[in-house]
This record gives sequence, structure tokens and C-alpha cells, in this order.
Amino acid sequence: MIPFDPHPLIRHPHAMTLAPRWWPRRGLLRGIPCEPRLFTVAPDSRILGYCHWQPRCTQHATLILVHGLEGSSESHYMRGIATKAWLAGFNAIRINQRNCGGTEHETPTLYHSGLSEDLRAIATELADKDGLHDLWFAGYSMGGNLVLRMAGEIGAALASLKGVMAVCPNIDPAACVTALEGRRNWIYHRHFLRSMQARLRRKAALFPGGFDVAGLSSIRSLRAFDDAYTAPDGGFFNAAD
Repeated sequence: MIPFDPHPLIRHPHAMTLAPRWWPRRGLLRGIPCEPRLFTVAPDSRILGYCHWQPRCTQHATLILVHGLEGSSESHYMRGIATKAWLAGFNAIRINQRNCGGTEHETPTLYHSGLSEDLRAIATELADKDGLHDLWFAGYSMGGNLVLRMAGEIGAALASLKGVMAVCPNIDPAACVTALEGRRNWIYHRHFLRSMQARLRRKAALFPGGFDVAGLSSIRSLRAFDDAYTAPDGGFFNAAD
């Protein structure tokens, strides 16, 4: 393993977290073929992926990338790793989780940390329909938790799945939420909460009667949001469940 040596100007963890938001990374995916594709993961739900195929794609390994909370296929790390993977000879697929990347209209549901069956459906489709039998998943944060969960559930049942990689996975989501709600992380907590509130308003407009947003503005924490919306929508008793 090559040790990670951060840039001298971004050694502080907050600087390292925030710098990529404004650090220009021009040229990512430039000249690399891209094909949008909708994967059916449930009878009423589809997920949008962007596929970067190699010539004679079945002769290459495939890396499926899964973003983190409130990210999308356009997140800088998704585009960066897809570029590196394709240049290294992989097919690269950037997946949007349910509702992400402008796909709120493709599902009546919300997304959460337990939807590993969505990734399994994608892997199965790529193996059965496309003949791809060298599949790898890489997930970031919430996406890392999902790919680990999927691998644990599948075991050796899907021969085409060769391995998974998790970057900073939130293996204990409750502990991660507690950390986010701490004072030192208020800027991240506010960002996630505002983004999730805005997404829910879009969902409510697309699916009238599906979500009651009357009290949405009064919610002040991610845990309260999950208690009020994510948990009941996913069939859970509350956020802890």
C-alpha cells in the first residue's frame, strides 16, 4: 500500500473535506464515451447510471461506483474515479441512488442505508443481460456501507461479483449521525439537512399525497428527518430501527 500524503495546504480534516468543492478538476471524463441507462431495481423504481464502456466491453472488468449521502453520479470523486478506472481498462458505471441526480420522478420512495438490494439488482442485470462477469463495486460513505452490506448478503451466490471497495463507509449510521449533529460538524449537518428537505419538497410535488411536508421546515436534525420521513417510507418504526 502506498501511504497517503495529503497536499500541504489541506492537511486539516475540514480543509481536506471542503477543498474539493472549489478545487477545479478540468478534463474529467473528457473524450470518454458515456451512455445513460436506467436500471429497474423494483417494480416502481428505476435508477439512473452513466456507463463508460470499453470497446468489446465483455472482455473487460467493470467498476460500478456508488456515491454517498446527497451525492450523485456528478460528484467530483465519482467523475474522478470513473476517469481513472476507464483509463486503466475498466468499464466504469456511475450509479445514482434512488432520487439522486435529478431522478426523483423515477421512484415514489426515498433512499436509505439499507437499500442494498438495488445494487444487487444492478449486478444481476449486468451479468444476465450484458454478459459481464467481472464486476467490482466501489462505494463512498453511505455508498460504502451499501456495497459492504450487499457483499455480506450475497456471499458467493453471485459468481460475477468479484469484490467490493468501501471508502470511509458509515458502517454504524447512528454513530455517524451523532457525529454530524455535533457542534464541530454543524456546516456539514446543515448542508445535508437542507438538501434533504429540498429533495422532499420536490418529491411531494411529484407524488401528491405521498409526503406531508407541513412540518418539514420545523425539523432541525437529520435524526428527526429520518424519524419523520425516511423510516416510515422505508417500512421502519423509527430512525434507530
